[in-house]
This record gives sequence, structure tokens and C-alpha cells, in this order.
Amino acid sequence: MTDRNRLFWRLQLGGWLAFAIAMAFSRLGRFPLPFMIASKLLLALLGLAFTSWILRPVYRRLLSPNAAPLRIVLVTSIASYLVAILWTSSDGFLDVIPQRALLDEDASVGGFWYLFGGTLYNAFILQAWSLLYVAIRHLGALQEERERVLRAEAAAQRARLDALRWQLNPHFLFNALNGISTLVVEGHSAQAATMISRLGGLLRSTLEQSEDEVTLAAELELMRQYLDIEQARFGERLAVDVNIDADAWNGRVPVMLLQPIVENAIKHAIATRERGGRIMVGARRAGGMLELFVDDDGPGLARSNGEGVGLTNVRQRLEQLYGPEQKLDLVPNADGGVRVQIHLPYRE
Repeated sequence: MTDRNRLFWRLQLGGWLAFAIAMAFSRLGRFPLPFMIASKLLLALLGLAFTSWILRPVYRRLLSPNAAPLRIVLVTSIASYLVAILWTSSDGFLDVIPQRALLDEDASVGGFWYLFGGTLYNAFILQAWSLLYVAIRHLGALQEERERVLRAEAAAQRARLDALRWQLNPHFLFNALNGISTLVVEGHSAQAATMISRLGGLLRSTLEQSEDEVTLAAELELMRQYLDIEQARFGERLAVDVNIDADAWNGRVPVMLLQPIVENAIKHAIATRERGGRIMVGARRAGGMLELFVDDDGPGLARSNGEGVGLTNVRQRLEQLYGPEQKLDLVPNADGGVRVQIHLPYRE
């Protein structure tokens, strides 16, 4: 039995029990309480049986979740009245049992009015039950549809994130292999071998990472592995400073967030200058936000006409994961160079 069916049966039992209690006390001065309780419990049990085994299957067959209001009113009205006839007459026959046990041993089934006199009243009760049942069923269908839409959106978002994430690896791998080939052509075979070894380690780490988000500490370790590769290529020309506040290490960030930003800084601020340059990576927690930045001391924003694959990818991933709560800006540093600063919701 599903959770929805369990909820339905609990509502059924609770509703009919409340109906029996209310009816039992409605004529307390005219009949003894034990008889009223027995008589109205019988009435409620019959109502439970007829609604569960007749009306409910009929509505499931004749009324779809998106049925027109006029059809709902017509079907429930006709079905409620027909079942009310059965309910009222059945109660008239069976109510003799508590009458004989608690009121009069000689009680007997009366005439037509005794058996069918309460049909219209009972039809209104069944009509109310029917409309409530149809409303609950309609709400259940809406909830199921909403859940299907949410699952579809989650799957689509998952696919987009995977596509963006795996776009980084070929892009980074191409650049790394291009750097290795340059070292080989220039005769730096030892540096090329070191770079290949470190590249294998980094690729293994990224392939083993299945989460969308990791702690900043784990992300910085991936960044360190990438910088080890570039260090083999640039040597002393590449200087890196890392400044992370103590309360920022456990904040969660998208995996491979920093690598394309650092790669972009190396491409424009280090590789293009004979003397190389310096990169600084920092992070701090500011209230409910995690602020990250990557600085370089290169030629500044005039160095390129737009964002490459790396930064475009980062922007799209941030939008997918955090929507309007995130922000990525490129701003000039006062002493030259560029700062890439990112604001994310802080969460552990």
C-alpha cells in the first residue's frame, strides 16, 4: 500500500468515526446513548463500505483527474443518490439488530418510509464525500505531475552540469598537452616527463570525483595538482600565493572551479611575459556568503577581447548551481592585473 493510499484510509476511518460520534449525540435526549452509538456506528460502517467499494471505484473509472467540472457534478450527484438508496435501505434493515438488543425485543423492519425516508439526507452526505474525494484525488494528481516535472528538471540540470564539467577536461587536457609538446620541441625532456606524470595524477583525481560540489580544501588540492603541472613548465617564472581565512576552508564550491580561472590567469599574465608573474588565490567567509578571488599582476583587462571557454564555463556552472545567489566579476587591480572574484552562498 502506497503512502497516499494509507493517508486516504486514515482520512476515511477518521471521517466516518467523527460522523458516527456527531450523529450519536445529535438525538441524545430522545434515545439512550448506547443505542445511538451502536446505531450510528452501524450507519458509519455502511457508509465506509459503500464509499470505499462502490463510489471510489466508480469515480476512478468515470472521472479522470482533469475531468470537466460539469461532468464531476453530474457523475457524483447521480452516483451519490443511487448509492444513498442502497445505504439508507441497508441501514434500515440492519438497524433492527441494535433496536432489538437495546430498545425493544419486538422491533421489526418498517414500511417504505422507514427504509427510504433518509435517502435525500444521506445523498447529500455522500455528495459531500464525493466532492472531497475528487478534490483530494485531483490534488494528488497535481502533486504527482509537479514531482515528475521536478524530476525532469533535476535530470536536465544534472545533464547540463555534467556536460559543462566534462567540457573542462578536454579543454584543459588540450592546453596541457600543447604545453608538453612545446617542452619536447624545445628540448626540455625532463620537464616534459614531469609534466606528463603530474598530468596523469590530476586526471585520475578529476575522474574519481563524482560530486558537483567539494569543500574548498579539496578544491584547493586539485588546484595545487594543476599548478604542479604548470610549475614544471614555467619554473620560477610562476609564483603563487594562497591566502585562505580559517573559517572558509569547509565551504563547499563547485568541483574544478578554480582550475580554469587560474589557467586563464597563467595564459594571459604568465605565459606572455618573459619574466613571468604572480598569482594570488584567496577566500573568506562574509556572513552567509563565501567570497573567492584570483588575482594576477598581468597586463590587465586589455589583454583579451572576451572570455574564453574556461570563464564562460565557470559562469554557466555557477548559474546552474546557484541561480541569482551567485556573482562572478572581472575587475582591474589597482596595481595592474585582473581580479576574478566570485560570491557564493556559504554552505558546508
